[in-house]
Parts: sequence; structure tokens; C-alpha cells
Amino acid sequence: MKKNWVLIALIFVVCGFAVYGYGRYVAFPSPENCKACHYIKPYYDKWATSTHKMVPCLKCHVYTMEKAVASQFLFLAGSANPRPLSNVPDANCLQGGCHDKRLVESKVLFTKWNISFDHKPHFSDMKRGIKLHCRSCHSDIVQGEHVKVSKNVCYLCHFKGAKPGEAMTGCPSCHTAPKDIIKVAGKSFSHTAALKAGKKCVQCHTQITKGEGMTPKDKCFFCHVDRTDKIGDVKLIHETHVGKKQVDCLWCHDRIEHGKIKMSKTAI
Repeated sequence: MKKNWVLIALIFVVCGFAVYGYGRYVAFPSPENCKACHYIKPYYDKWATSTHKMVPCLKCHVYTMEKAVASQFLFLAGSANPRPLSNVPDANCLQGGCHDKRLVESKVLFTKWNISFDHKPHFSDMKRGIKLHCRSCHSDIVQGEHVKVSKNVCYLCHFKGAKPGEAMTGCPSCHTAPKDIIKVAGKSFSHTAALKAGKKCVQCHTQITKGEGMTPKDKCFFCHVDRTDKIGDVKLIHETHVGKKQVDCLWCHDRIEHGKIKMSKTAI
């Protein structure tokens, strides 16, 4: 009789470990099972059509099976966060086989926008008193895609606080002047000749932005209930939201538009 109880107990233990092992190492890491939570499904759908679709979710995101179980209890209790925040440490982006050479081969040219960009100073240096992370620019879901660069984040940092026709870092930090002759108001215009003559960008491009990138206090209430007492402590707010929580800048800030918003009619 005693042997039977030992055998039954042993079977239960083996089955328990088998179920746990299957859940932890097979079912839980499977991206297909992430969409079991209905509010994760939109994120899953964007990932499934992205350039990262061959990369398992947990290779980037920090999440454990224990946390998933706890989240289910919170959901059943009606306390689940309808706007979940994910965490992707920089080390996961820079791990071997991923973007491990990004800081070595740091300079890239975004040909679609003709913008020169250097990852190294953005990643290594403090920018406007803020320590940036990979996800500071590569947001979660941007324009219907997964882990893409949002130009709106660039505009916010480069233009917030600048004069209407200027950038905080100057136009050449992103752009080079067009080399070809262009037509403006029916006249031929050479940027090369204008620059040699000492012309400044702002003489023609009198307004290149629209919006100030402010942070309305009402936006705090999307995440916090009656917690705006620290809104004036910019350093603390950025350390917490950008540094620790990796919150997308545009969750808090209004957008800044950038382009040929207003041109001078007399400078040409």
C-alpha cells in the first residue's frame, strides 16, 4: 500500500514538472501565445508583419511566466493595465546576432529622408540632459509598424525651444543642402551659390516647425490619478519616464511638425 502511494506521488511530481517545463520552455516563449491577452493582440499583429517577425518576443522583451500568471489574476480582479508598458533593455538590442555592431558602424544615411544619423553620440552622450535608450527613438508601434524610427521624436528633441526658423543643433546636423538647381516661384535657385554668398537657411525657410511640443497636465491622467505634483521637476520626470520606464516621448508631449511650413517670398 505504501509503495502505491509513493508511486502515485512520484507520478504527480513527474507530471507536475512536465507541465511546468512545457509551460515555461515551450508554451510561454511562443509568440503565438502572447495574443491570448486581448490587449496584446494589436502589438502581436504589428510584430507579425514587421522586420522583427522572426525574432521571438522574449528575445527582446523582459517578461516572466510568473509575471504572466500574476497578470491573469489582476485581469480577473479588474485591475489590469489597459495600456501595458513593455521593457526592452538596450543590452537586448545590442546582443550578439542582433545589433551588436550598431555602435561600431554607427553612422547611417536614411535615404528616404536624406538624413545623416550617428547612433554613437545619441546613445553614449547625454542629450539635452537626458540619457537616451534604443527605444527612445525606436518606439513600440509607430505609424502602424513595430520598432520603427519615429521622426516625430527627432523633431521634439531638435526643435523644442528653438526659434521658428531654426533647430537646436542647426540644420546641417541632419541635412545637407541640395546640390541640384531647383525651381522656386518660377525662378532657378542654387543652394550651393546661396551658401557661398553667406546666406543663412532662415533667410528663406522662415518657419520650419509648427507646434511647441508642450506637455499638457491632462496627459498625466492617462496613466496617473491625481499625481501631477512633480510635473515641474523635469529632471525627475525624464529619469523616471524615459530612463526607467522607456515611455514613448509622445505619450506626454504634443507633436512638433517640421517641413517647409513658411517660405520667404522676398529672399530669392
